Amino acid sequence: MATALEGLRVLELGSGAAAGIAGMVLAENGAEVVKVEAPQGDRDRGRPRFAVWHRAKKSAVLNLADANDRDRFLELARRADGVIEAFRPSVATRFGVDYDTLNRLNDQLVYASVTGFGETGPWQDLPGYEQIVAAKSGRMTTYEGVRPGPVFTPVPIASYGAGMLAAVGLMAGIWGRQRTGKGQRVHTSLLHALSVYDMTSGHGNRTHLPPEPGRVYGVMRVPFMTAPTKDGRFIQMCSRQAHHYHRWLAELRLEALLDDPELANAPDLWPSEERLAETIEAIQAGMEERTAEEWMDVFSAKDIGGDPFLTPQEFLDHPQCTDNDRRQEILDLEFGETVQIGPLGLYSNAPSVVGPPAPRLGEHTDEVLTSWLSTPCLIGPAERTVPTAELPLADVTILDVGYFYACPFAATLLAEAGARVIKVEPPTGDPGRRNWITDYVKSQVGKESIVLDLKTPEGLDILYRLVDQADVFLHNFRPGTPERLGIDADTVLARNPALLYVYASCFGSRGPWAHKAGFHSSPNAIAGAGVVESGDQNPPRNRTYGDPTAALATAAAIMAGVLACRRTGRGQKLETTMLTATAYAVAEWGIQHKGAEAPVVDAGQFGYHAYQRLYETNDGWLVLDVHRDQERQALGAVLDAELPQKPTPEVATKLAEILAGDSAEAWETRLLAAGVPATQADRGDFLNNMLHEDHMRLCGVAVEASQDGLGRYWRAGPTMQFSSGPTPLAPALSLGWATASILSELGMDDREIARLHDTGVTRPIGHGLPS
Repeated sequence: MATALEGLRVLELGSGAAAGIAGMVLAENGAEVVKVEAPQGDRDRGRPRFAVWHRAKKSAVLNLADANDRDRFLELARRADGVIEAFRPSVATRFGVDYDTLNRLNDQLVYASVTGFGETGPWQDLPGYEQIVAAKSGRMTTYEGVRPGPVFTPVPIASYGAGMLAAVGLMAGIWGRQRTGKGQRVHTSLLHALSVYDMTSGHGNRTHLPPEPGRVYGVMRVPFMTAPTKDGRFIQMCSRQAHHYHRWLAELRLEALLDDPELANAPDLWPSEERLAETIEAIQAGMEERTAEEWMDVFSAKDIGGDPFLTPQEFLDHPQCTDNDRRQEILDLEFGETVQIGPLGLYSNAPSVVGPPAPRLGEHTDEVLTSWLSTPCLIGPAERTVPTAELPLADVTILDVGYFYACPFAATLLAEAGARVIKVEPPTGDPGRRNWITDYVKSQVGKESIVLDLKTPEGLDILYRLVDQADVFLHNFRPGTPERLGIDADTVLARNPALLYVYASCFGSRGPWAHKAGFHSSPNAIAGAGVVESGDQNPPRNRTYGDPTAALATAAAIMAGVLACRRTGRGQKLETTMLTATAYAVAEWGIQHKGAEAPVVDAGQFGYHAYQRLYETNDGWLVLDVHRDQERQALGAVLDAELPQKPTPEVATKLAEILAGDSAEAWETRLLAAGVPATQADRGDFLNNMLHEDHMRLCGVAVEASQDGLGRYWRAGPTMQFSSGPTPLAPALSLGWATASILSELGMDDREIARLHDTGVTRPIGHGLPS
């Protein structure tokens, strides 16, 4: 079978996880991705992450500071379909490989640029490293750690997100080029990617809602607690929904808590800290009566939300990984025999190809120069050339039938690129409308809501008529539910054989937990993020980024899938899993091999080592994120200290003594001026910083919008910027608001539309967006 992106040629420029992940997504779906490296090679070479994030690519050494090599690169760019560029600010322009230069050579080129902090605002020139972005955004102060103060955040969710967004944007540009005949530039940043994770309207979200007067907010401490078990392991609970919570307490023989009138609002709100603490102690004592495996047997049998904490390497051996074909054995050129996370998505007609292994430095230089330069300069003619200011996915229609966050937000990301998203909801609406008000506002912007009771023949028939005109059908129902509703893959594809049918699952369609309910915390525990984030030998932590991580991955997988459908004229099935998406983010720790180990955050959650670490100053905290020799040397010059290449514990002690002598702000100013990646790490919290910092507003990470029930408010801005036009700032509108207009498009008159409403087929029940 042909791969999704077969025939596409892409050049990758720059170091770091973002460019690496973007290129990997394209390479494993069939594009020829050439990683262009300087003679000294990528700074990540030798690290386990390189073996994962650069597999299936080719390496060509070209020194862009050399005129001859730059000319060779420009000749490659004349023949390329896409470029991924993740240089530091102004580097691409200095080398003469910026978008404007390349566009003059090849106006069909799609150029995806990744920055650290965006392209405008006072922070735009700061080093775009993961920990610098985490500190500036306030992410380091968001999580509870083992000590007071900010905590080091190892999982590169900003880089992962930016990589997925760059892949989505580049593939969207390729799609749009088929209509317009022209390429374009797309930009995203690590900071824009972070806005995907926790940022909502500024009125709070499910983890930040202020409690009612006289009450204590206990959601994260009870139904989402990290519970110890008899065998010394831990389970990440996820039993907030009433039926899960009730079954859990019944299994713990704590049913009396359900009848206590003082706890009528539990598990969300509690009458006092004392009652909350008593309940936590009783539940933890009950959980310690059985092993993790025994609890998981109970939870699976009785449909109670809870997941075991595994390490990233343990996940690769788990049936939910192996049974869903996500474990991949690769003979790596650096590390030998390895086991790695497998494909991002499973396609029925255009399967991904994981491997060959990450290339040696310059392994394909001669091959690429010979093969590429022997082909004509211009890419083949587009289907038609139509000058347009439309976003690239303007002719794509997505039917979003999913619930809650991970699955629907994937469609929202594609709506940013211009796709028309029709959200199909039952009469009571997506449960996310009722449970996560402001999160729902974020995840459903730019969609058209139609109410259809799929349990009625007429409702199902209307959905089928929408299927006939759609490009993508997206859902996240557990196995068995689509068949009962009549929206399973075979039925839907029989209606529209050219459609991409997407099952955005948590666990996958096979394996012992395929029928288990999945939650935002499930992949955090099972795929290993909770262990990685916790620090050496500490209990695992709940880090709630499983939903947005999965949404980003699903959006990228959908883009590869629809490009394959367009190229072949054949529809297909696609399955993504939340577990796989998170495993990609923790790939550095997940790879099984016998080589150098991935860095581990120390027990105090200060950092990896002396040069990537949090330090306490005389008035707060500073983080260093030093990767390059010249940065280390500059650090030594500012501190008037000899700093060896190896970051020993003694070096950390020495730096701690020096940095304690002045303020975090003063150190930041001096170190940044000298070219040392360093910044304050405790200036504000994540939600406040992401919404209200001047830089966030100037660079478009936060935008002011209007929303029924909320009025004027600040929310996350579009995560991708396309040169073809801005993404409209559309609100999330009420349940069923587009029903009549969509039915009219299907040819129904006002009388028929009114009848369907009166008989309940299309009538919403309850509130669309509660205020």
